[in-house]
Amino acid sequence: MITLALPFPVSTNRIWRIGRSRKTGKLKNYRQERYVSWERAADGFFVEQRGSRLPKISGKFCAHVVLSERRRANRDADNFVKCVLDFCQRVELIADDNLCNRLLVEWGHVEAPAGCIVTLSPVE
Repeated sequence: MITLALPFPVSTNRIWRIGRSRKTGKLKNYRQERYVSWERAADGFFVEQRGSRLPKISGKFCAHVVLSERRRANRDADNFVKCVLDFCQRVELIADDNLCNRLLVEWGHVEAPAGCIVTLSPVE
C-alpha cells in the first residue's frame, strides 16, 4: 500500500486548453499554467515524502483519494481525480492509470499543507 499527500488538485476542466500556435497559427493543446504549477508543487511534496523510495505497482490497483473538506465549496469530487492519477503515473508509482480497478473519492479531513491524500494498493 502506498499513501501520498499532495496539494489540492486542479480540476480536470482546468488542465488543458486549446490555443493558436504563434509560429503556425494552427490550433494546439497546451497545459494551463495552473496545472503546471500544481505539478511543480506535487513534485515537491513527492520529494519531501521520499516518493522515489515508495514501492511501485505494475498491475491493477485500487485508489482511494481524500480531498480536503475545506476546499469543497460547490465542487464535484470526481473532477479532481484525473490530475492525481496522472501524477502518480508520471512519477511511476503506478504503471498506467487505466489499470485502476476500483476508485473511491471522498471529501474529508486532510492535514495542511496537503490538500489531498491518495492511497494506492495493488489488486491481488
